[in-house]
Amino acid sequence: MKHRAKENYRLEQVATTLAILCAAALSGWAIALALTLWGDAQLAKLPPWKPFALLPPIIDNVSVAGPVQVGSSRLVGVAGNRAYFMTGSGGASRSLSLAAGDALPSGEKIVRVDRDAVVMTAAGQESRVPVFALRADPAKKVPLAVAAASSPASTANCRLSSADRGAAVFIEANMVKALTAERATFARMFDPQSGAGGIRARGTGGTTAMFAILDGDVLLRADGLPIKSSDAIITDVLARVEQGNSVVVEGERGGVPRRWVYAPSACKI
Repeated sequence: MKHRAKENYRLEQVATTLAILCAAALSGWAIALALTLWGDAQLAKLPPWKPFALLPPIIDNVSVAGPVQVGSSRLVGVAGNRAYFMTGSGGASRSLSLAAGDALPSGEKIVRVDRDAVVMTAAGQESRVPVFALRADPAKKVPLAVAAASSPASTANCRLSSADRGAAVFIEANMVKALTAERATFARMFDPQSGAGGIRARGTGGTTAMFAILDGDVLLRADGLPIKSSDAIITDVLARVEQGNSVVVEGERGGVPRRWVYAPSACKI
């Protein structure tokens, strides 16, 4: 009798433990489901992603064309292992985010995404499509495509000489805001220099090329203030451009002094 009672007690304990575990598992599942539904609801409120665009710059006095046309789409940028295209125009335009193995609506298939170009294949032939293509005639000055500025030109403090205006990289307001959030990206692209100070560009690609910066370039001063870390790209360059000011960056390329000029798109007018 006593033995049976002990067995019944043990069975009751096991059953109680199992019930508690099942209740905990159901509670966890319910919480996870609620969080998933809440996250989906929040994501549904976000507007569709649209690639930002930087005004085509001038690199070593060679003007750079705008987004490259691929079939019925335009290559507007690369990030990591994905390439971003725009297709259509006006209200019918939409963005495409594609990786290796994906294909454009016109049939071109992506083979590989590099840091500044996309390798594609069509009709059995492979081609490399750069994010920005150099114009064929560097001696011929070709007007650059300029999007409308988000702020009126009267608010811009351009301070650009005719020479600086011809060599400046004009940046749209939406691009400035997007790049301001890329602190970690700039930290990977620039190394602080000892001795003379400044930062040296390394592993450059689409982003720095659009700023007319090449691998090995050293940036020393922004409007006369020493550049000590990659954060200066945000605090001393992009922040001033966002405020409507032009910025002159002094540095070196291959040991030869060099200047870079950045300005808001309103200064182009």
